[in-house]
Amino acid sequence: MLFARFKAIYTHKFASAYSTPDEVKLAKREWSIAIRGFQEPLLAYAVERAKETYAWPPTISEFLNLINTAYGVYGLVSPRSAYKEACRCRMNPLEFKWSHPAIYYAGSKVGWHSLKVEEESRSWPEFEKAYLEQVQKVIKGQSLLMPKVPQIENKQEDIAVTLIPQLVKMTGLTESKVATLLYYTKKIEGTTVRANYRSKSINELAALGFVIDLPA
Repeated sequence: MLFARFKAIYTHKFASAYSTPDEVKLAKREWSIAIRGFQEPLLAYAVERAKETYAWPPTISEFLNLINTAYGVYGLVSPRSAYKEACRCRMNPLEFKWSHPAIYYAGSKVGWHSLKVEEESRSWPEFEKAYLEQVQKVIKGQSLLMPKVPQIENKQEDIAVTLIPQLVKMTGLTESKVATLLYYTKKIEGTTVRANYRSKSINELAALGFVIDLPA
């Protein structure tokens, strides 16, 4: 398909580049190796850009550069750029600011640990394959969305917000003083630290003349 398009676009200029059947056969082999893995829409886009950009048939290198610009049309980056971005993720992938969700899904398939510890000679081919699978989905019109990060409800803070006005009303103490007494609610439930701070607050209230059993 590619050579047929080039022949139609560049006519005698293309024919003069490959004067013998053996040269055509060799050229097709090199081109097939170079563009293997790229989806047809990307190749078609690159052909259109070549027609606008080059008066003579592009070299393999020039054509590959055009393919890389085609990724931007779909909001994507090139496989190599995607790989480098995935390798930069050192923390929670769900919270990393990805240039496109396709990179996240490719990285998830390969494994984040593998991307961090394995040699590039092994992780790069696996990532490239996984990424091109996601690219294919995008080209077909599928919208890739990042999974939602589960939000943990901060019930400890809610307890303090509710208790502060109640204790202020019961004791007449200032909000600042009550907030200090409820500092223990910021600690993890069920821990010794939280229990110790709570006990200290109860004793401090008792010393002020208030017998109040604060919630655990």
